[in-house]
Amino acid sequence: MDGLGDALVVAQDLTTAVCGGFNALYFLLYLLRRQETISRRVGAAALALVNAGASAESLYLSALYTTYRLGWRGETPFLSPCPWLLARSLPFLGTLFISLLVLRALNDRGDREE
Repeated sequence: MDGLGDALVVAQDLTTAVCGGFNALYFLLYLLRRQETISRRVGAAALALVNAGASAESLYLSALYTTYRLGWRGETPFLSPCPWLLARSLPFLGTLFISLLVLRALNDRGDREE
């Protein structure tokens, strides 16, 4: 690895993973509170999913970067479809979930204006 630049890249990814995990846990606990309204709980679920995705993706990218920089060759290459799809599935599902919530809100707003 190449000193400071590599350390900064890995530190950024690992910090993102820790923050994403912390946020996901917070929103998951928020989701589980029974006194919250259903719309707030759905929003918390979406935010938990997006943050869990950011965490998983950061860990994957850090491992990919480190593997590439150290020249390691594993049994399963990080760029093969399976690990790539697994690492990208949570961000995909999180953003899809939020898009569906936005479409629902736009639809509800359109119904009220008519």
